[in-house]
Amino acid sequence: MFSELVKKTRTYRRYDRLKVITGEDLDVLLDCVRYTPSAGNLQRIRYITVNGDTATEAFGMICLGGYLPSEQKPDATVAPAAYIVMLTEQDSPDTNLAIDIGISAEAVVLAAAERGIGSCIIRNFNKEYFEKLATGTGYHPVLVIALGYPAESARVVDAKIGDSLKYYKNGNENVVPKLKTSDLILRKIQ
Repeated sequence: MFSELVKKTRTYRRYDRLKVITGEDLDVLLDCVRYTPSAGNLQRIRYITVNGDTATEAFGMICLGGYLPSEQKPDATVAPAAYIVMLTEQDSPDTNLAIDIGISAEAVVLAAAERGIGSCIIRNFNKEYFEKLATGTGYHPVLVIALGYPAESARVVDAKIGDSLKYYKNGNENVVPKLKTSDLILRKIQ
């Protein structure tokens, strides 16, 4: 059921380096994206897939766990096995394109979760490094999705308005505070 898939789709920052993600695996994830909505059906997003040795190198070019203290941040022993880089012709996407990017990123992480692959959507990355991967394409990196088989667990806990919503580590578990649905709904109009 879709709602269960959404609930199990969590952000992971530590991955099992012994489990490989192949180019074919990445193609399957991106095949889902081509069916997603796109403003005006313009389909302005392009992708670069990264795995193997280049994925190992790319780990030093991303930031995982911005809220975590440095001693809890992941290191290369638990680095992602692969990445999908999302690119657009515009360095600064317009509103419609930004929405399309979000829809496409969510499709990737949901498709990954369905296959037992963990993910992390990343905006904090070394732009120059990923620009080099896109050299000659005319496209610019706007988002990086890290992928791998999780080497940690994740749990959602209820939060109230005013509580901290920063995720944190509890041993080998990511704890993610989320507001209740009733706190998200401003009005019910009938």
